[in-house]
Amino acid sequence: MTTNMASCPVAFRVAQAVGLSGAAWLSGNIAAYSLNVAPSLLTSAKESNLPPSTLAKLWRNIYHLGSVQNPPIALTTAAAFFYLAWSVRSGTALFRQTAENAATLYCAAAVLTLSIVPFTLIAMTKTNRALLEQAKMVESEPTVVKVGAREETEQLICRWIGLNGARSLFPLAGVLVGLYAALW
Repeated sequence: MTTNMASCPVAFRVAQAVGLSGAAWLSGNIAAYSLNVAPSLLTSAKESNLPPSTLAKLWRNIYHLGSVQNPPIALTTAAAFFYLAWSVRSGTALFRQTAENAATLYCAAAVLTLSIVPFTLIAMTKTNRALLEQAKMVESEPTVVKVGAREETEQLICRWIGLNGARSLFPLAGVLVGLYAALW
């Protein structure tokens, strides 16, 4: 059942826009780090023969930007989806205008969007910590650099690219579930 948008409160329509666009933006932003930023970082490091600690420091700065930027977006997006779920719960005026499972779907969209946090903590912490340790290495003469450090750093970044790419799928699933709730 499609919601008649003309009869929906403005706050409901704004929450739909915030939830759907926020989850889509978040997914794209996270994916861009894996599809564009980190691979370009690896290519540039190889072309310029950067020391592994410099490569790790560049990654650290990029990681920091995402770690500061994305959680508030995820929280705002999830709050919008939770508001939508609350608005269409059983017993409300909007409940009669929406699909019976809309509240469940909006809750699922919120949880999927927020799932970037536990995924980061559970699946990515080991890789993130290892890269942050690489970034702390003291720059020394190129001949004194730990044997295998470059390969290790590059492998860690490649692993991070895959994990981060997988993480981007959570808000993407959130927007798809939220869109389904909004349209059916």
